[in-house]
Amino acid sequence: MREKGSGTDRFNMAAGTAITLTGAGLWGLNAVVSKYLMARGMDTMWVVNFRMITSGLVLLLAAAVRNPRGMFDIWKKRSSVIRLLIIAIFAFGICQTTYYLSIDYSNAGIASAIQQTAPVYVLIAIIIKEHRLPRSAELITLPLVILGSFLIATHGDPHALAVSPLALLFGLISALTCALYMVLPADLIRAYGTFETVGWGLFLGGCFIAPFCRLWEFPQVWDASLAAGMIFIILPGAAIAFAMYLYGTSIVGPVKGGVYNLFEPVVAVTASAVFLRQSFHITELLGIAAVLLGIAILTVSKNK
Repeated sequence: MREKGSGTDRFNMAAGTAITLTGAGLWGLNAVVSKYLMARGMDTMWVVNFRMITSGLVLLLAAAVRNPRGMFDIWKKRSSVIRLLIIAIFAFGICQTTYYLSIDYSNAGIASAIQQTAPVYVLIAIIIKEHRLPRSAELITLPLVILGSFLIATHGDPHALAVSPLALLFGLISALTCALYMVLPADLIRAYGTFETVGWGLFLGGCFIAPFCRLWEFPQVWDASLAAGMIFIILPGAAIAFAMYLYGTSIVGPVKGGVYNLFEPVVAVTASAVFLRQSFHITELLGIAAVLLGIAILTVSKNK
């Protein structure tokens, strides 16, 4: 029986890892598509606001189809409502807005790299909470994946990080609030479901920032590529990505979930090269290798 349980645990962790990495990969693609939409002249704040509200509604519709009686259960308990509102405002509304602004003021790779400091905040908080020193795998993995993201964004030259002050400010705010959605939604997801938690979080977060985004000013010029781009960042790039990443993180835990999220800049750089015709640099390849090695080390390390 113990061997069976052990095998089940390993399967669950492997599935959680795959789900989390897929969600992170979709975010990487979302950053590239979003940068394309901004380059085509679409307003950054309008894009992020429209994306949050519509993708939230898509998830709530899925929740209603799957469990119509349970989609409002999260509103029946005061503590759940308070946590949901905190998640909606900070982990969704502010995090997504500042992340998109960081992309707009720099690019998808740099914005992703800045945001990837979020696992450091999660790990520090957990170490303080548990009154312990970092474990060996954590000491190896986090510096390795952060180094990989640094190489991807800068080509190894710290002076080449051409980040405007606003891009840096928005990126750091995004990283701090990103740490919140690595930790806060897990209990709500287990209690009420992924679609319900993420759907309400995205929708309410979008409603919170709507007065600042002039959502009523709908873009007047559309073509097939813009429409396809908006559909992608609403469904795979937001609704599906959030659901998969947060559900996967609820299985693997916030520290591993945070490290797996560093797969995002790998996908962002690769997709930028393929779709936006950006060439690879040797340090970008080294950075990708470092991130993947860090993920492998944490995955195979013993979970104490």
